[in-house]
Amino acid sequence: MEIDEIELEVSKNQISFDFDSLEEDEESSMLSNVVSAKNLDWIGQEVLFVVIKTYHDDVVKNMPKFDILGKTMLDWVLMAGNHCQTLIIDDGENIIEKLKTIQTDKKIMAVFYSDTPLVDKTLFNEILNYFAVKGFNALKLQRGFIFKVDYLKTLTEFVQSPCAKFDIMPLYPVNSSKMLSNVYKILKNKIIAYHIKNGVVIFDEESVKIDADVEIETGVVVYGNNSIEGECFVSSGVILKSGNVIKDSIIGKDCVIEMSYIEKSKIENGKQIGPFEKIVNVAL
Repeated sequence: MEIDEIELEVSKNQISFDFDSLEEDEESSMLSNVVSAKNLDWIGQEVLFVVIKTYHDDVVKNMPKFDILGKTMLDWVLMAGNHCQTLIIDDGENIIEKLKTIQTDKKIMAVFYSDTPLVDKTLFNEILNYFAVKGFNALKLQRGFIFKVDYLKTLTEFVQSPCAKFDIMPLYPVNSSKMLSNVYKILKNKIIAYHIKNGVVIFDEESVKIDADVEIETGVVVYGNNSIEGECFVSSGVILKSGNVIKDSIIGKDCVIEMSYIEKSKIENGKQIGPFEKIVNVAL
């Protein structure tokens, strides 16, 4: 049955929260010795999160909007501080003077750049906690700044060397094709690791692509050469045999899908699809 539009019931930006449950990687764990506070609720209450849109046209055109696994570069960075009030500005000359013109009632301003999509909420919170524990007025990161707002207003320039504690890959800019390729691989593996931790069986992880806003229930089996893109929901008991492309669709429980293309569709429980079927904007 063809229909005008399938209503998807997939929660927005779910991965932005789910990444917090992953085990810390080696670089993040390096920071654990500087974190002492247990309650970080103050960050959401007292911090203005400023993201500066940055362009590297020699790498890719319009980089802030460049899509990586279903999210733009800018969106990946915004998720790191989505518990804070957020402001997006364009890059330009004399960024300190530009920041000083921002009106806010927040006590602290955290300034990051849109070309650092590996920054996540855990790292963001660790940096802010370190800043507070040390009692700094200002902290220069490898890519970004943290300021007390009152202190920022008195600055004419800021030349402090980057903080060695945070000289780590997530804070390095994507300013080369090699770096962009590495970032893609890291985020792809992060998403795969999240789903495996939640009880999804994934064979041949290298050949499987899962976008950031895909939800997969426990007990799903994903074979190699599968691409699950956009906003999808895959229910428990589903077996995705090799060779599928699934976009913006809902797959019901206990379905078996093989070598098929499914887009903007809803597949009811227990269906067997494929091989070589193309289903677009259909409810089955």
